[in-house]
Amino acid sequence: MNWKKRVLAAFLGALCLLSACGLTGGEDGEQEPVDNVKVSDAYFGLAWYQNGTLNPVLDSTSINRVLCEALYEGLFEVTSNFTAENVLCESYTGDGTTFTFTLRGDVTFWSGEPLTASDVVASLQTAQFNESSPYHNRLVEVSSIQALSDREVRIVLTSPNINFPRLLDIPIYRNGSADSGEFADGTGPFQPVENENQWSLEANQNWHGGFLGSIRHITLVRMTRADAAMSSFQTGDISLMREPRIDPDPPSVGGSVDTVQTASAALHYLGFNYSNGELANPGVRRALSAALDRQSLCDTQLQTFADPAVLPVNPQPTDSNLSLNLSADPTAAAQLLTEALQDGGTADSGDEAEDTDSDDQSSYDEGTDESYTDEEESDTPVEDSGSADGDALSIRLLVNSDNAFKTAAADQIAASWNALDGVSVTVDKQPYDTFLSMLQSGDFDVYYGETQLTADFDLRPLLSPGGSLNYGGYASETMSAAITAARSGESAAGFYQTFLEQMPVIPIAFERGQMIIRKGLIDNYAPTPYNAFANLETWTSLA
Repeated sequence: MNWKKRVLAAFLGALCLLSACGLTGGEDGEQEPVDNVKVSDAYFGLAWYQNGTLNPVLDSTSINRVLCEALYEGLFEVTSNFTAENVLCESYTGDGTTFTFTLRGDVTFWSGEPLTASDVVASLQTAQFNESSPYHNRLVEVSSIQALSDREVRIVLTSPNINFPRLLDIPIYRNGSADSGEFADGTGPFQPVENENQWSLEANQNWHGGFLGSIRHITLVRMTRADAAMSSFQTGDISLMREPRIDPDPPSVGGSVDTVQTASAALHYLGFNYSNGELANPGVRRALSAALDRQSLCDTQLQTFADPAVLPVNPQPTDSNLSLNLSADPTAAAQLLTEALQDGGTADSGDEAEDTDSDDQSSYDEGTDESYTDEEESDTPVEDSGSADGDALSIRLLVNSDNAFKTAAADQIAASWNALDGVSVTVDKQPYDTFLSMLQSGDFDVYYGETQLTADFDLRPLLSPGGSLNYGGYASETMSAAITAARSGESAAGFYQTFLEQMPVIPIAFERGQMIIRKGLIDNYAPTPYNAFANLETWTSLA
């Protein structure tokens, strides 16, 4: 919307305030929204780590990630249900391997230049060809990105992924503008403005999204250290932050803040060492899964900051043919365990291999500014730990002792398993460095893991031979085929059923993200998993 329309809208808005209305008639009798939101003059500060890059595709600092969400937009936004919602993309077609995206025709950058396909290609290729980019891993299976016209972009993948658009909330900036030494030119609802050496974010008057909510001015607070944001938040200089709750050092911010939870793809799970003969039996793994009260774990040890999960996707599928019991079923668990130990075999006729080497990949946690640290791959052969005398199943559960939430959850899990006849579980709590070393050497029966999955819930690092998170040596041709079919769009239900039959890892929950905001600053705050400024047009001021 241009400035003339803004002035007209403001005038009509004033009239509507006098007449208690919020809409006006269009040329065809249609009603058009009027910007009659009361603009807040309350202080709103946002952290800016100046040692980060001004290119939103290359900046990997968690502080600046929130800042970038106010300034830049992607082709899509990932909703709270992990669907891809169009933003800069008007429409698209795709068969899972080849996608053609048509851009909106009404989008301009802050500079006034129109969005073109070349801008999209340049932004995505910057991520694709720079391993330091936090978005690089999303595009490793892209074989080509090309502009077909001013408004059409074609992306071809090396393997099918029907959910690829969920990965395209990558910030788009004007081609060439990142070399200016200032903020790269964006399309977001705010734009950076410098006044007497003080930077702020001001409402983008040409924003294609329409009117903003009550916050139209944001002060940028310069950070010289990446870890200084929390102290600035506590003093009130910073008004909004993304800060994890289930963390070794959770934030302590007192009662002066509002907290808003967001859905996430951070999966808490239990991984197995497949050299352990009993644990290589899928019936045993199903029994151990049935014994867990996931809902209780989320309500207690994970302090309601997690959503229970039986399948490694978020949200959980609602297919009526699937049995996803989030509470413990001790009777079923005991029966499954008895049958599995008596049978002594595997359900897939030897489809699972034991000594699978891991490759030299790493899993990037898009919620932090560093590679994910709770898990690294193992290429060391694992040894059979055996069973203790007198117990049909003896388990040593390895957990990182640096995280009190995880150790408490591990204790509760052990108690549930110890309640089963013939099962003996001990919890091995080790500091992170030792925990990591033991994972790499295969010195565990079961481990409590966490990984930040991508928004398309790609499980190949966990479940494929050689996967970067496949520590225990799991391998199944049946599972690999089911994953391929699901990624091709053929049968997600088939994958879910295969997973429940094999239970290669035991999902526990998906951790929730947390936004913290100064208390009483705004109402109707509704962020999405990767966008702290989503739905800002609905914000209203409480201050």
